[in-house]
Amino acid sequence: MKTLSVCILISAFATAFLYEASAGTITFKEKDGSTTSISNAEIVSIKDGSVVIEKDKKRRSFPLSSIASYSPTDSSSSAEKSMPGEFSDYKVTIMDIKMPDKGVDKDGKTTSFEMQYSISRTNPEIKKIKAPYIYVYILLPAANDASDREVMRFCYPDAAKPKGKGYDEAAIMEKVNGFDRKIWDESERDHNLKRELKNMGNEEVKLELKSVKSRKIIAYHVDIWGNDAIVAEKDWKDFDSNVAKKWWEKY
Repeated sequence: MKTLSVCILISAFATAFLYEASAGTITFKEKDGSTTSISNAEIVSIKDGSVVIEKDKKRRSFPLSSIASYSPTDSSSSAEKSMPGEFSDYKVTIMDIKMPDKGVDKDGKTTSFEMQYSISRTNPEIKKIKAPYIYVYILLPAANDASDREVMRFCYPDAAKPKGKGYDEAAIMEKVNGFDRKIWDESERDHNLKRELKNMGNEEVKLELKSVKSRKIIAYHVDIWGNDAIVAEKDWKDFDSNVAKKWWEKY
């Protein structure tokens, strides 16, 4: 009975401490023994063994037992590996891409980039994945004799848009690891999940190219990010155009 009383007292003390905590750094225990830390996070509530945490204007619930430590110091300078939780890796197959020649058609109407792809989870036991983040880079000719070629970046969904205009992998990783990134699980999907590798079905992306206007599209590059890395890429360039390798990183 004495041991039980001590455990209850410790649990009550920990709960009271967390309730008093404001924005700070929270470290989570992962199932493989590793830890994941998030900074500038606020503990909103604790109830029935669950804790609700808010970060980047997004609230998520976690088991209280998954929290290894809390510090009121905002360690925002430290790298955050990823969103806490268990997510299956997945494969992406790009099935079809439709890219117009220009940003407008012959009637002057805005055209669109369209893509179809499929997703397959590689671990059938883990039901959750982080929603794919898609980046499309388009190379356009110089606007005038005094300027260079221009690269335009389009993102899907809007939440995937990083800071700045040029290619910046660190800014992209900040979005990929973001606490507000949408999570997909099989309870939210309408597709049949009983197939091998747990096929999560086909997806479609459509991006309007209004900002391209009447300029000719010289080349494009597509990156699809999975949980924490690029899982699919696609390149195309105009046959008559001289395009450098990894041109989207250089402009």
